[in-house]
Parts: sequence; C-alpha cells; structure tokens
Amino acid sequence: MALIRHLKVPKSQGEMAILALKKGGMIHNEYSITSDDQFLYIPLCEIPPDGEIVELQREQREARVVATGHAGGFDLIGSIAIIHERTGGRIKSIQEFIQRVKPNIRTIYLDNGISGEMRLRNLTLLYGIDDPVTLYRENGLLMKVDVRNTYFSPRLSTERYIVAKGVKEGETVYDMFSGIGPFSLNIGKIVKCRIVACDINPVASDLFRENISMNRLKASIEVHLEDSYSLLERMGQFSRIIMNNPVNKYGNFDSVVSHIVNGGRLNIYFVDTVEELETHMEELASLNMKLVSKRVVHGYSRNKFMFSLDYMREIP
Repeated sequence: MALIRHLKVPKSQGEMAILALKKGGMIHNEYSITSDDQFLYIPLCEIPPDGEIVELQREQREARVVATGHAGGFDLIGSIAIIHERTGGRIKSIQEFIQRVKPNIRTIYLDNGISGEMRLRNLTLLYGIDDPVTLYRENGLLMKVDVRNTYFSPRLSTERYIVAKGVKEGETVYDMFSGIGPFSLNIGKIVKCRIVACDINPVASDLFRENISMNRLKASIEVHLEDSYSLLERMGQFSRIIMNNPVNKYGNFDSVVSHIVNGGRLNIYFVDTVEELETHMEELASLNMKLVSKRVVHGYSRNKFMFSLDYMREIP
C-alpha cells in the first residue's frame, strides 16, 4: 500500500477532468480511479494547477496482476524498470509483464542490493540496452537520473511532496545526502527559500546541477560535493535539516541537532526494526527533539520498515 495523491472532483465533472488530466499526462496509471456516492478520486503522478487534492492509501494495480506470491516488486524510473524480486521464476514473470504492458521501457535491470557509502545499486541487465541514465518526471519536475551510479528511489515521491508542502517561505534548509536532488527540487519548485545541499557522490552532484537548470525553481540551491557532516560543522544553523540515508548508519545526532534553530525541523528516515527505531527515537527525544509525526513509508524486509520521522527542536 502507498499514500497516493488524488484529484477529488464531483462525478458530474469527472469525464472532463479525466480528459484534461490525460492530455497533460498527469494521471498515475499504476492506480485505478475510484469513487464514492458524490465524487471521483483520480490518482495523480503530477499535480494540476487547481483542484482539491486528497491523499489515499492505495494498492498498485500491477501488484494484483503479477504472479501470486510476488513480494519484491519493481520500480519504473523514466524508460528504465528495476526489478527487486530475487527468485528466478518470478523475475522472469515480472520481466515479461513489464515488457507486455510498458512499451516505453527500453531497459530492465535486476537489483541485487545496495552497498557502500554512496548507496549504489548492483544492477544486472535483463533486457534492452545497458544505459542507466534516463529522464524521470515527478510532481511537475524533470530529473535526469543515473540508476547505477547514483542512489534514487521513486517510492519516495509522495514523501518528498509531503516534506516540500511543509516548508515555509524564507526557511533555510540543509539537505544532507542529497543525491541528484529530489528533496531539494521538490521544495524549490513550490517555496521561495534557501537550500544548501551536499553529497559525496560526484556523479550525483553533477546531475543535481543539471536538474536545477532543467526546472523553474523558486528557491536558491547551493550544491556541495563533500561529506555532509563535515560541511555542516562549518555552517550556521538551519530552520530545517533533511537526513535521507536510511540504509547507512547516521553520525552524531547531537552535532546535527545543534545546527537546527529553536522551533526548527528535522526530517529523518530510518530503515529499522520497530525496536531499533525506538532506540533512535529515545536518543532524539533526549536532545530536546519533539516528535511531530511518524509514518511507515514502505516495507523493506521481513521485519524492517522504512520510517519517516518529523521532529521539532524545542529548547527549554
């Protein structure tokens, strides 16, 4: 299940709304249109300029079509599909399904896991040309992605939108482990603010700069190529820090928190068991960080989940 944005329209206006959204390429085709007595709920891959947007928990249409027992799933990133399943027979059935229903997919990779400080995927080519670079659209943004040489997850699209909507005009944001820039770009598209972003991956930093030039943004964004903790130590305080590096272990929370203004926010992501997460939450609570919200983004393994936590710093 995933939290998906929908356009809520009266049934009397549904046909016209669907036609307009289809023409703009804004309907999320992985999910079906639903309704109640009065309204249609149209799943979106991009946000239209007007209309009432609601978020609903939905199951992908494809998850019900793929062979029974399938659990690994796959991601679609532009013209590339990445299969996460690890069982041979299921890999083949998923590949055949993608080729049958997604004619725009030119390359299919098998994901053998993420490793290293730069969180790179070990990919095996299953179909098509071995070119890991593609153009990907998200929330009205265009991003150039290298799926082999940078870390990127389309599964955080809604999460990035939620964070961006919470940023206020004039904030100063530090985007740690920024990659090709999806969090910063989502914020920068809708909010006039200052963003400092940092990553150790030179390929990601170069793509981030390209992505800035390809989009009309309200924010000013600085892209730095170095260790995120080292840069933070030389900076002042921020009204918001984003930490999205959940596979690797984070550094000293005390140092990070000291760079958040009183009343400022920390958006942080963990891949943990429930018990491990509670340990991290206790540590952050001891640093005068008040939990504002906690969400399960998606499952990760049999007993681990990806968690999204939003904190506010409250100095007594």
